[in-house]
Amino acid sequence: MIKNRLKYISFAVLIISILTLFFYLRMTKPKQLQQNIYQEWSTKFIGVLEDKAYITIEETSEGQVTLSEAQGYGMLIAVRAAQDKLASKKDFDLLYQYYLDNRLPDSQLMSWKQVIKENGEIETFNHNATDGDLYIAYALMEAAKIWPKEAKIYHAQARAILKDILMHNYNPDLTILTVGDWANQDSKFHSLMRTSDVMPQQFEEFYQLTKDDTWLKLKDSMLDKLVLMSAKHQTGLVPDFMWIQTDDVRAAQANAVATEFDGTYSYNACRVPYHLAQDQDDRSQALLTKMLNFFMSTKRITAGYELSGKEVHTYQAASFLAPVFYAAQQTPGYDKLIQQNKFIFMQDLSKESYYEMALLTMVALEVL
Repeated sequence: MIKNRLKYISFAVLIISILTLFFYLRMTKPKQLQQNIYQEWSTKFIGVLEDKAYITIEETSEGQVTLSEAQGYGMLIAVRAAQDKLASKKDFDLLYQYYLDNRLPDSQLMSWKQVIKENGEIETFNHNATDGDLYIAYALMEAAKIWPKEAKIYHAQARAILKDILMHNYNPDLTILTVGDWANQDSKFHSLMRTSDVMPQQFEEFYQLTKDDTWLKLKDSMLDKLVLMSAKHQTGLVPDFMWIQTDDVRAAQANAVATEFDGTYSYNACRVPYHLAQDQDDRSQALLTKMLNFFMSTKRITAGYELSGKEVHTYQAASFLAPVFYAAQQTPGYDKLIQQNKFIFMQDLSKESYYEMALLTMVALEVL
């Protein structure tokens, strides 16, 4: 009996030792790990149509579907990979060309959704999504840093996008970005804010490029809105969407915009720690610290929370873990969150989870 028990213990120790060694080898060779993740991302999610490339989020009976958000992530991932010599300028330009070919009529903003048919024909949807265009503009600015010969072209296009965002996705009365051009002044959604559209460091850089101080006003105003929401709960969590009033904010109700989780910390708000961690503004850091302290108090981070801190789901998802991993890497004192969540980089990328894999790949290229 004792011998059998010792055998089981020895076997368990052996398995743990092998897994520990495997994990150590992967995490101590970050360059190789980054290369593996980027190559897997490219193989599973990048589609090519002659002179352009797009990011596939799903395949349907009507064709392959992509979003402007996906294209923005794809362009930024290509830039980050190129910084590590894992991708080329051609890889980036193919993605850039797809954006150029799928702008809205008389606009520099991208159609928020497209369906690529088997014959190569592309069906486009006639509205934009603010987050997608923000990421595309930022990716162009980052591309200008590593390919200076093209900087003039990339900067000109980024300025044009940012100008149109302020023309079509801006509420000047509340000084917020709206969620898309469809949320215009005649719509009740004109006062709706997507929390993951708060990109304070990027707004600073947009100002540096355009010299339009509206971007600085947006940074101050939208950060202040997050501060108001954060103060309502001990967790510091913010919802996917918030209704904005002149002197107050409130979480969106269920199904106000997209899903029953619109008023929870869900698949939009999960990007907020990633954005805040890039900015050194005292408000950004205070917001981030409060959220990280909440995550430190949990046994593990799950896929969504009510603002009170109650789990919405019990499963885990890289789209929630990767931004927290990134934020913990940038913020001293949160090693537990790094150790607790680095397992996500050991797993194969799932073709069924475009969004999760995009966030995971971006973080892997930036901090591993």
